[in-house]
Amino acid sequence: MSLPNDLVDLLETARLLLRERVQPAVPAELRFETAMIANAMAIVGRAAAGRLPGAAEAEGLRRLYPEAATEPVEALRRRLVADIRSGRMDAAGTRLVAYVLRPRVAERLLLSSPEYRTGL
Repeated sequence: MSLPNDLVDLLETARLLLRERVQPAVPAELRFETAMIANAMAIVGRAAAGRLPGAAEAEGLRRLYPEAATEPVEALRRRLVADIRSGRMDAAGTRLVAYVLRPRVAERLLLSSPEYRTGL
């Protein structure tokens, strides 16, 4: 979901206005909510700029299930969930973490909190 830069910039301008001008003027009991709104706007802005999570997860799922590499990512994700629940992934735990879970967590952290640095 990539949007034109001017729309991404517009969202960022609105977010900054909310954080810098509106939030300080709202009653104290609403500041947390305005901070949450600004944070959500930042996440959507990064996603709209084309920095969506998913590429590493998709590649990991295809590596985990090479025989089903042409299936949609959502189908592979459902298969992984079913395999975890049934215990079929117990022996593949290291591969599961290396191929799917670690990249997915790292991507999601980067999207929601780009300033967060991790050794994942």
